[in-house]
Amino acid sequence: MEKLETKITMKSNIEIIQFAAKKWKLLLMIGCIAGVFAYVFSLPQFVPPKYKSEAVIYPANLGKYAEENGLEQMQQYLESNELRDHIIVQYNLYDEYDIDQDDPNKRTYMKAAYTEHITFDETKFESIRINTLSTDPEKARDIAAEIIEELNRIIRRTEREKYQEIVVINQKMMNDKKAQLDSLENKIREISTTYGILDYIAQSERVTEKYMDFLLSGKKGKDFDEAKTLYENLQKHGRQYHDYHAQLNVINAEFMSRRAGLEHALKDLNKVQTYSNILVKPEVSDKKSYPIRWLIFVTAIAASMGFTFVLLLVLGYQKK
Repeated sequence: MEKLETKITMKSNIEIIQFAAKKWKLLLMIGCIAGVFAYVFSLPQFVPPKYKSEAVIYPANLGKYAEENGLEQMQQYLESNELRDHIIVQYNLYDEYDIDQDDPNKRTYMKAAYTEHITFDETKFESIRINTLSTDPEKARDIAAEIIEELNRIIRRTEREKYQEIVVINQKMMNDKKAQLDSLENKIREISTTYGILDYIAQSERVTEKYMDFLLSGKKGKDFDEAKTLYENLQKHGRQYHDYHAQLNVINAEFMSRRAGLEHALKDLNKVQTYSNILVKPEVSDKKSYPIRWLIFVTAIAASMGFTFVLLLVLGYQKK
């Protein structure tokens, strides 16, 4: 059974080849006509040549967001509508791509044209290749260069917005800690001024010892009264004075930590740096990238001859 099917298949193939051999003049003529049309309609008058400019950049100085690495973050920025809209306006791409700005679907057409002419691809070396196409080779180079510049501006502004939030948070917490410090210092000052307490631990030992000496000796007088008053003040307010001092030390440490955080955030806020290392600078191309005329020529001939052959084959079998 298999041998029979094989013989039938081979016979059919031979018949198809024989049929094509009989029609070779017609197929050749169709191919020549298609080749002429392809040549004519691929001329610059019908298909304006486009030039490509290429740049390769590597992410730098990008912070970590969730699970995204620097390369993924940069890809997100490059594909943002903010960068796209800036390039569209900066280089008047509606005219470049011949899109009517009064058309209600203009943005849809523009997105499609933009994606076709401007691409961002990750390389195997974890860098990003920027390709731009334009009918003007200098414009293609300028668009690629502007993409890199705008990319840095967008990232810098985004980073500054983040650091500005950190500055505000640290500034507010510093103010809160400063208010607490001022309040504690006022309470400590009031206790110190009113009750003569300067150092709870040291005074407790000395005043208690001196007061006990007075009691044991039975001496009275001004010195005894002062020692007794200070001893009683230490009993009533000393612990509170000591607790205020302990709180003051803790809050002061928190205040200093927030101040260090604020200074660091201010440094990050005011720094000016780039976020892309340019490995390959965009250049003006001296050779068109599109259309590839020989490819159009060959494709047109092959497609026309193939379509004609299939059509003749179908019609031939119908006649049978």
